[in-house]
Amino acid sequence: MLPDRCLVGRSRGCDLVLAGRDVSGEHAVLQWTGVHWELRDLGSRNGTRVGAARLAAGARVALSAGDELRFGRESSPWTLVDAGAPQLMAVSLAGAGCRVAEGGYLALPNAEAPALVVYQDASGRWSAERAGVASELEDRATIDAGGPWRVHLPTQVGGTWEDDAAPVLVGQLRLCFTVSRDQETVELVAWAGERRLDLQARAHHYALLLLARRRLADRSNGVAEPEQGWMRQDELLAMLKIGEDHLSITIHRARTQLGKAGVADAAALIARRPGTRLLRLGVAAVEIVTASA
Repeated sequence: MLPDRCLVGRSRGCDLVLAGRDVSGEHAVLQWTGVHWELRDLGSRNGTRVGAARLAAGARVALSAGDELRFGRESSPWTLVDAGAPQLMAVSLAGAGCRVAEGGYLALPNAEAPALVVYQDASGRWSAERAGVASELEDRATIDAGGPWRVHLPTQVGGTWEDDAAPVLVGQLRLCFTVSRDQETVELVAWAGERRLDLQARAHHYALLLLARRRLADRSNGVAEPEQGWMRQDELLAMLKIGEDHLSITIHRARTQLGKAGVADAAALIARRPGTRLLRLGVAAVEIVTASA
């Protein structure tokens, strides 16, 4: 997996570090242009090759999947297996490997027990969320989440989506909750136009239900949409009778389920105000009904 700018060389500051003595300290760079990957030689002494062709110093060449790359005279070849756009990812600085986001949502140190999650909010800002507080994140920042990680944020985007390939977004959803009379079971269906996403009955839907009720209450009281539904996290914890860690896992599971159902920006299901402990349901269109006996 490549960050959108991958520096190759012998220097420990490179993204891809090669030990060969015929490799320069900063030998070459692989860069995503927004359309394709491009390779540029940085004036290396022993050259950079694509297939049999050696690049002139400073020359750039567009790459395709399957291209074989060599850095120096004697280094082993590398193959560009996937020519797709770079993704949100994090590299462990303690040797625990690389984590790649699912649906633009990155959980660290792992998806089973996330200490921190990274995502892009509705304004396009990258956020790191820990213990109920979201803070702005910069590319290549080092964060602690069960060990040190360097986060790589994609800064270039690909081409415009075609109509028939456009993803479902949180802002397009209508959430329909069906609640049992004893409040023990909460079924959820998400609608995106005529498309029906059956999210079934899950324990994590109860937290969404409480946030949906706050949305509806504020709307009925004439609160303007930008201010509708905001709740202090401590209040939600008291209503759910759970701790912060449990709530973080609950929110993570709800977002992950929505992402697996095909929603591209599933992290927006729960919105947070940066630097505060305020959160709300990120979907304005909600409906709550009681199940018939």
